[in-house]
Amino acid sequence: MACISQAAHGELIGSLREINPRIKIAYHTDGVVYPIIPELMEIGIDVLNPIQPLAMDPIKLKNDYGDVLCFWGSMDIQRTIPYGTPDDVRDEVLLRLRTIGHGGGLLIGPTHNLQLDTPLENFWAMIHTIQQTSYGSLS
Repeated sequence: MACISQAAHGELIGSLREINPRIKIAYHTDGVVYPIIPELMEIGIDVLNPIQPLAMDPIKLKNDYGDVLCFWGSMDIQRTIPYGTPDDVRDEVLLRLRTIGHGGGLLIGPTHNLQLDTPLENFWAMIHTIQQTSYGSLS
């Protein structure tokens, strides 16, 4: 397995920004990556994916890095979506929008692929709550 150095990542991102200065760079990680977030920002990452609430606290991420990074994910696919009720899923959507989504900077969605045993009622509860909730209603 080949690893790419921080410098090589930075060069690649720099090359992409030369082509399109407005490009936004999303970076996929897994698990607890608090120690490397400053390095990811240093090389030019704009979007951290996924935000796994069982691994990293979404509120801490928003407080520490929300002025610089956009966050992608945050809906728990390990507990809430597969094992919760539709009300649990709705509550989590609203919690994420009020906290990590406060002021923008959240691409809300599941932290990873939904599995086949995910109840469709929970999937639709997530989709409908996202579609029907405006940021203005989340005081």
